[in-house]
Order: sequence, then structure tokens, then C-alpha cells
Amino acid sequence: MPSVLAMGDTLVEVSMQVTDAWEDSPDMRASSCMVGAGGSAANFAAVAAALGIDSGLATDVGNDFFGDFLIEDLHRSGISTRLVREHSGDNSTCVISVGADGDRRFISYRGAPSQAPSAEYQAQLMDDLASRDWLHISGFWLQSPITADLALRSATAAKRQGIPVSMDPSPQIMESPNEFVDRLLDVTDVFFPNAYEACAFTRKSDPGEAAGQLAGRVPTTVVTDGANGVIWASSDGISTIDALSVEVVDTTGAGDALAAGFVAARLVGESAFDALHLGVRIAAVIIKSVGGHSAVQQLSRLQP
Repeated sequence: MPSVLAMGDTLVEVSMQVTDAWEDSPDMRASSCMVGAGGSAANFAAVAAALGIDSGLATDVGNDFFGDFLIEDLHRSGISTRLVREHSGDNSTCVISVGADGDRRFISYRGAPSQAPSAEYQAQLMDDLASRDWLHISGFWLQSPITADLALRSATAAKRQGIPVSMDPSPQIMESPNEFVDRLLDVTDVFFPNAYEACAFTRKSDPGEAAGQLAGRVPTTVVTDGANGVIWASSDGISTIDALSVEVVDTTGAGDALAAGFVAARLVGESAFDALHLGVRIAAVIIKSVGGHSAVQQLSRLQP
């Protein structure tokens, strides 16, 4: 069975349905509220597992009230927790206001600072990585020097072993790149920024221009642009894939789902073109439900 290791964030999602996610009122009324498990890396791993890929996750989980809840979600999602580090601190939490159009606004707390990984954990990580067919990194781990260093060393090791590396960045590291971003891009094979992230990093106003510039340093760049679809840039040029027309409930996790669909398809030998089309279909399923990976049970029929 093809396998992937994801590295990055696992967190508690508090999703609230509101009229307008971008409203500036100091007192917004929510019509519903759901507490679930999410995080970019966890969303990716859950979708990949639902598509029949052996999925592991290197992540940090705190020992607060939500610790067991997050671990149980990973188990239910079929994700290996061998590389989950439990620490004495708070879990990351994200409050998400979801507008009537499915667009959302985040207020994130990234949890207690991680402790430097032990030599034993690092050896375990490298051993697991050597058995994988793909490494996927969530950019949220690049916001902390400790986890960023771990991600970079893992990506460098994967590159040496011929294991493809993909990265899904975060808005903060694209707005203000740190020392790890450029070094990681140098060993990344597939880059999955959204339109905002791509434009922020390249200082371009047009997502297509941003995708073209990024493709000059990463072999494959996939820029997600919501209802406008996907921009795919490589040495062969730039093309677009339309988004599917579906009723949008919550766009949280759409980019993670698309990335997981792409990787899953590539791991079973599909072309990049077909892999992107599968990713678009997977994302269309995810955005019809509230939560970053709450709809993964519906994905088995879409296996590549």
C-alpha cells in the first residue's frame, strides 16, 4: 500500500456559522457552533487515509482537556500516531467564523511552545520516513524554529532518499518568510499555496503571475483560488482547472483535501493532470460540510 508521512499541526476547531465571516461588529451572532478536530496536517492525513493511503502524522498534542479528543480523532481517521509527541501544555485552537457563502476567518492560538525533540524521537522519525513514499509538510510548523528545523531536516533526508516532498504553506510564513522557508522550497517538489499566500510571497497581485514565478523554483506549483479553481504551473507552462459547482458550507480544509487527493493519485501512478482533477473533486466534497475533515467518510468512493 502506498504511504505518506505528514508533518505539522493538529488542533481544536471551533466553527461558528455567521452571516458574514468578515463582519467587523464587536458582537456577531452565530446560528450554529461545532467543536471538532482539524489542523492542516491532520486534515491532509485524514483525507489521504480515507483514499486508501497508509498515512502517518508527525505532530504535537498537548495534555489539556482536548488531548485525548485529538488523539482519538486521529485513530478514528485511520492515521498512525506513532510520531505524535505529547507535551505538557495547551493544544492549538482555532476559532473559525464561517459566512453564509462558506468563506471563513480564523483566530488561531498555536498552543504551548514545543520542546526540542529527543534524539530517540528524531531517530524514530527518520526510520518512519525511510519507509514512506511521500513527505508532506504543513507550513504552520515553519512558524516555530523547533518544528521548522525538524521539518527541514526531514525534507532534506527525504530528498536524499528520492522521496517526493510537498509543502502547504501558511499565510504568516508567506507574508513574512523566515530562514527556513527558502531552504525548504529548495527541496520541495510540489507546492500548494492558496492565491493569497502565493501573491503575498511573490509580491504579485495576480495569482497566475505568482504561480509562474513560484514554478521557477519548485517543479510543480498548485495555487488554489476558491471558486476560481486551481492554477497549475510547471516547466511545461501554466494551466487552470475549474472548481466544481457545489453548495459551499465551509471552505476550511479545502486546500488540504486537494493536496491529499493529488498526492494519493500520484502515489498510485496517475498523471499530474488527473491527480489535480481528483484533488478538485475531493475538495468539493469537503466544503459541503462544516470542519476540516469531518466529511472524510464520504471519500472512499473517490479512491484513485
